[in-house]
Amino acid sequence: MNYYTNMQNVLDYIEGHIDDELSIDQLAEMAALSKFYFQRLFLKLVGVNVMQYVRLRRVARASEEIRDGRKITDIAFSYGFNNLETFSRTFKSVYNLTPTEYQKSDIMLAHFYKPDLSIKYHLVDMGVPFIAAGIMLEINLRQLKEDIKLAGILQKCTWEPAGQDNPGMAWTKLFTVTEAIKNQSSPNVHCGISFPSEDGEGFNYLAALKVDNYQDISNDFYRYTVPSGLYAVCTFSAESFFELTNEALDKAFSYFLHTWLPNSHYEMTDTFAVEYYDYRSLKDHPSKEQVLTAPENIVENPPEMEIMVLVKEKQDLEERK
Repeated sequence: MNYYTNMQNVLDYIEGHIDDELSIDQLAEMAALSKFYFQRLFLKLVGVNVMQYVRLRRVARASEEIRDGRKITDIAFSYGFNNLETFSRTFKSVYNLTPTEYQKSDIMLAHFYKPDLSIKYHLVDMGVPFIAAGIMLEINLRQLKEDIKLAGILQKCTWEPAGQDNPGMAWTKLFTVTEAIKNQSSPNVHCGISFPSEDGEGFNYLAALKVDNYQDISNDFYRYTVPSGLYAVCTFSAESFFELTNEALDKAFSYFLHTWLPNSHYEMTDTFAVEYYDYRSLKDHPSKEQVLTAPENIVENPPEMEIMVLVKEKQDLEERK
């Protein structure tokens, strides 16, 4: 796996020299590959082309400083942009608002994180904890015996690698109207559901609460029923709630759906995915009620959550039996 190691070294170098002038020729030489094969392999492993990745990481890093009150022109130059106009144009092309607009707003952003390629070539066994890319995860099967009824806030999302954090906006809206959702069955359980949009462009994201039934649920809230059945469940942990719901979630989703599942004995039978948050994920959440219900020992009980997808055994395996 030398090419994985070499490519990871390139990613590490980019991150450490994000404010320097970077060229494909220079990075390809570091990877010990021709320029042609370096670009093809980079796109396959990372998901975006080389210079697009550099731009995405630069604006992501720069965004962290914009709301700290630092002068935007200084931020632009410190992250390798030749002038403010180029920085503003690049920032807006990624996040659909200018750095100045972002500085004055409360809009959340979804970033393209630096990948850890080591997680891509390890296939974990069922029920065996695995640590890589700064997260610990474990995959199991679970039989859901009853449907789960949900009600919450729906947000349309795009497939762009970075942009405004629409799922985060859905959660923000949900927390302002939580008390208006009737028939809540588990106050300490929240669910996020990703499923295809009706127009086929992008996807829908639902931030929701569990309810006993849909009676008296206002039409202001979207209703979704998670069906009973066999689920593959990826349980993962991180050091904080912020990490859990951002970079760790992104890495766990990617590994679970794009590495583990295609190489497992199972396949998805539907197009939705469930994020399941309960008391385990709320150890440093700002809500007083949620903090009181969370375990105190963060070392023995780190923030943890689950991703669930409905599955069945692959057809070729069934035919062998």
